[in-house]
Amino acid sequence: MSIGARTIKTGVAVAISILICKFLRIEPAIFAAITAVVNMQPSVGKALRNARQQIAVHVLGVALAIVLGMIFGTGPLVIGMAVILIIALCNRLGWSGAITLGVVSIVFILDAPQDQFLMHAGIRSLAVFIGLAVALTVNRILRPPAYKAKLWQGLQDLFQESSSYFLRSMVTFVSSAGLTMFKPAPPVQLEHKLNELMEMYDLAREELTAEDNPLLWERLLEICRGFIERGQNIDEMTAQRVKRRQGLDSPLPTDGMSPEFRAILDLLMVGKEKLAVQLKRVSRALNEDQSTEAMEDDPEFWAEFDQVMDAWQRKVSGVFYLRAMMEIAVVATEIRWAGRRLRTINKMKIQY
Repeated sequence: MSIGARTIKTGVAVAISILICKFLRIEPAIFAAITAVVNMQPSVGKALRNARQQIAVHVLGVALAIVLGMIFGTGPLVIGMAVILIIALCNRLGWSGAITLGVVSIVFILDAPQDQFLMHAGIRSLAVFIGLAVALTVNRILRPPAYKAKLWQGLQDLFQESSSYFLRSMVTFVSSAGLTMFKPAPPVQLEHKLNELMEMYDLAREELTAEDNPLLWERLLEICRGFIERGQNIDEMTAQRVKRRQGLDSPLPTDGMSPEFRAILDLLMVGKEKLAVQLKRVSRALNEDQSTEAMEDDPEFWAEFDQVMDAWQRKVSGVFYLRAMMEIAVVATEIRWAGRRLRTINKMKIQY
């Protein structure tokens, strides 16, 4: 079990809020503790940006609760009416993200006894503002881990691991003619790392500036997801191909693989190697934070690939070969996809 920075900050804020209330003899101290919890922010950047809004919403909620309590008294109906009003006002003012804060203030104050309402409302309001002040202070002082640096390193690692998985899936497909059995292993660890990095990105986004090129980080997450999903699809397709080739009705030629089909597989391996070179260039540029030369498409390679595919298509016929042709086309499409994405990332890196 891991304990994150926000968890520690929340515990510290709750403890301090209760201690202050006990020292000042403000009861119930739980109001201050709960207010501290709902005002806790995951990052320093978000805490600083939201501080004014948090204060304003609490002031609005407290003022609204006291006015309604003095005019209509307390009780469930008054609390419900006050909640409706605070939600409408927050939405009107563009504070929809802080609605919970205002609702908490209203419920705490309007839940006070009807007799001596002002005295209880004043004490509870003070408890609310103590919790708010503690939360804002803790948010500012206890800085969380450097999400940005950790995310960037994680992105580089996942980029290499996911692209290697993608390349291995293509190699397995090309060499599947010699396999008698193949059971793909789900990329569980890669998916787990991707999910962790996506969650971390939500926190690190608060730290990113225009100079960090946030769009590049998003594109890296996107291409890592693509490598994982497409590698898994190729592996599953390879497993189906191996199973189909082992079938009793498999019309495999007795004289071995045709020259045309061998040429197609060889070209796929050439495409894989070209892609590996691009991956190394992009990975090195990301790792060393250096610029890189522009990468261009290779129309000659794809023209040759189309010619070989056309020659093989004219020679064979039937459902068995049609499936093989479709699978080859899928792998070729994935190589094209990876090449385009890498050129996009490379271009974004050059611009920054």
